[in-house]
Amino acid sequence: MKFSAVPSLVECLTSVCHPPSRGLSSPTRSHIRHCRKEQDLPRLTNQLLNSSGSSQANQLLNKLNDHLGSGMLRPELAHQLFDKLFPQTVPVSADALNVLFSALACGLPSAACNDGPALAIALFKHMARARCRQVMAPTNHTYNTLIECCHMTHRPDIGPAFFGLLLKTGITADVFTFNSLLKCLCDMKQSDEALGMLLHRMPGDMPDVISYSVIIKSFCDNGRSQRALDLLRMMTKKGSDHSPNVVSYTIIIGGLIKEGELSKACALFHEMMQQGVVPDVVT
Repeated sequence: MKFSAVPSLVECLTSVCHPPSRGLSSPTRSHIRHCRKEQDLPRLTNQLLNSSGSSQANQLLNKLNDHLGSGMLRPELAHQLFDKLFPQTVPVSADALNVLFSALACGLPSAACNDGPALAIALFKHMARARCRQVMAPTNHTYNTLIECCHMTHRPDIGPAFFGLLLKTGITADVFTFNSLLKCLCDMKQSDEALGMLLHRMPGDMPDVISYSVIIKSFCDNGRSQRALDLLRMMTKKGSDHSPNVVSYTIIIGGLIKEGELSKACALFHEMMQQGVVPDVVT
């Protein structure tokens, strides 16, 4: 996958104007380990913006948080509050907005907003179109959250665009960046491309068990459990942080059973036990 020709921010996000509204799975939501907890937003915004001349921006962000926490933050209202936020004389810290984006990504759907991750992407697009100079440059955390939101809101095609923008700005990608990108590639049925990314684009010591498990699940979901098993063998050889866990084994065992490979599934179960990995109720 090539990222040398990166389109402009507005071009990348044009198709996010009206993302489809779909349900969000709680297992995916629980894996946003780099997202801050929603209840941290008031404390952090006060800490980051409670300086001379920034009270108006602070009030607007707190208002956004109040509506979000009460389940009353409608997308239209969020855009209106952002419009008021942009003209402030004191620049708004990217960290404060990162907390807001993370809260949108981690928050539960409500009657007012049934797709927080889609709203986070749309607000970032809104900010880019406004060419807002009163918001600090996006950070690694910004892009990590937005790429994960692309996966969560079922718009994986936007994830590589955000990754390209991150590279263009010179920000260093970390394991969270790559893991979210791997999810997007696998969502688009590009498991082989995701594996190539893991093997050739990620630094050798960076992939963790989640990186491998994302691709393993994608292979199994697409009837390629033997390919997943080969990847598990690769993990075992690397050892240390790459060692397979109960989730990795369980995914492949389930995939093998679905494909009628019962003997291989039983053999892998016994191998898991020999490796000291304790099965759980799902296994």
